Amino acid sequence: MTASSDIIPDQPLADDAALLAFAKFLHDGVAPRRRTLWFVLLDRERRPLPVIVPIDHVPDEPDPLMVGNLGRAWREILQDEPGSSVVLMLERPGPAVASFDDLAWRVALGASAAEHGITLAAFFLATAHGVRPLTPD
Repeated sequence: MTASSDIIPDQPLADDAALLAFAKFLHDGVAPRRRTLWFVLLDRERRPLPVIVPIDHVPDEPDPLMVGNLGRAWREILQDEPGSSVVLMLERPGPAVASFDDLAWRVALGASAAEHGITLAAFFLATAHGVRPLTPD
């Protein structure tokens, strides 16, 4: 796997290992004190666009208005970037094991992205115990 020191600006995040290394680079061993949802937009070549957005004070359960607004925002931002995608990371205190609420966020945001024609490149869960992919299965 790629080490975080190998993250090079403007280089494509070509595979799942590179996406995970990037998420670990963003999280950088933080011990979260509250829920934060991070999103990074990737261009058609899977290079991160220059803005990384943290959203603080994320409720435990998905908020339908917030979820819908995020999908619309991604569509608006990426409308002139065909082939682009979004990477999400839910950072929160607590155990490394995904909770029902974590999975509910994954499903809700994945559905919103799909509804708005946005590809979800990856979704990660970050805790004081590290970063791992969060899959709906």
